Amino acid sequence: YEIRSVTGVQTCALPISALDQYQRLEAVGLWRSSPDEDPREVVVSFGNATLTLMSMEEEPWGHWSLAALEELGSDEHGLVLTPDPDCQETLSLDDRDMISAIRAVRGDAQREIVERRRIKLLAPTLLFLVVLIGAVLLARQPIATFLMQRVDDVTWERVAIALATDRMQADDARFCRVNGSAGLRTSRGHPLLLRIHGRLDPGATAIRPVLVRFDGPPVLSLPGALVLLNANAVDLSDQPEQIAGLLALAQARYDLKLDRQVVTQTLGLIGTVRLAASEVLPRARHDDVLEALISASLRDPQADSAALRLLTAAQLPSLPVSLLLNEYGAPRARIETLQAGDSIGPAVYTPALDDADWLRLKAACD
Repeated sequence: YEIRSVTGVQTCALPISALDQYQRLEAVGLWRSSPDEDPREVVVSFGNATLTLMSMEEEPWGHWSLAALEELGSDEHGLVLTPDPDCQETLSLDDRDMISAIRAVRGDAQREIVERRRIKLLAPTLLFLVVLIGAVLLARQPIATFLMQRVDDVTWERVAIALATDRMQADDARFCRVNGSAGLRTSRGHPLLLRIHGRLDPGATAIRPVLVRFDGPPVLSLPGALVLLNANAVDLSDQPEQIAGLLALAQARYDLKLDRQVVTQTLGLIGTVRLAASEVLPRARHDDVLEALISASLRDPQADSAALRLLTAAQLPSLPVSLLLNEYGAPRARIETLQAGDSIGPAVYTPALDDADWLRLKAACD
């Protein structure tokens, strides 16, 4: 872009860019301090963000912000500009280069001002949205816990039976001395499993361990008292203390209501609201919930400390169950925690079952 001086002499060529394009651009204009005053000839110098008005002797008279300039139209001297909202002070220009420069840079500046105003207006809204989203995320767990508590024990037991029935309908599953799905509702649990479980002194509320065979984890805790203990785990076990450890883990999960939390987390807030209202878990959600419960049974360590306390109170070791869980691919950190929490060690202890009962349990699902 070629730059012209007041005298019209070409002085230099500048790179073409937003502001550099117009650096040191000058022109002659007519300035009025008010509509009643006579116009005076001034030199107008284009700056980075302002127009500088100078006398013909180059004495500065004022600086006008480019962003604040408004066009008032045209008169016989050219385009009329004003920086004054009251339109008192005006400048008339007929230099095309100067007018183009003012319009280009003023347009950019005004757009930037509009964007800044928009950001200022949006900032409170965006902040409110951030706070609102944060509040929802923080409140999500307490709300889910509240809704979980609104579902009564009878409904949770009904959900547990429905999930167990669904799982046992698979081709890889079969009951062991339980009268099918009806037995899931009425059985207190397998007698030998109850004998082991009684050693743990679970208190007033105890689980109902039913012996079944299926492809899956060694024990499947459900949101009610019903627990499916896998006969495959009994086959893999070398001693009844391994089964005692599984029952301790299941009892701890029941006491802490961890499997109910798994269900509510899987269903989400809306699904949990529907469960609380209808007291029925939709069949379409069974697979998702079962998958989450199976994963939690092997990977969730939240009940391990409580299970260790039950085993310690029963004077039973936790090392055996850690070895069994290792066979099922439980996380290494969980295995190490159960091994480190073994309070019995090499000490002598009374077995969870005598040899005869242990052999009967091993043969219970042949």
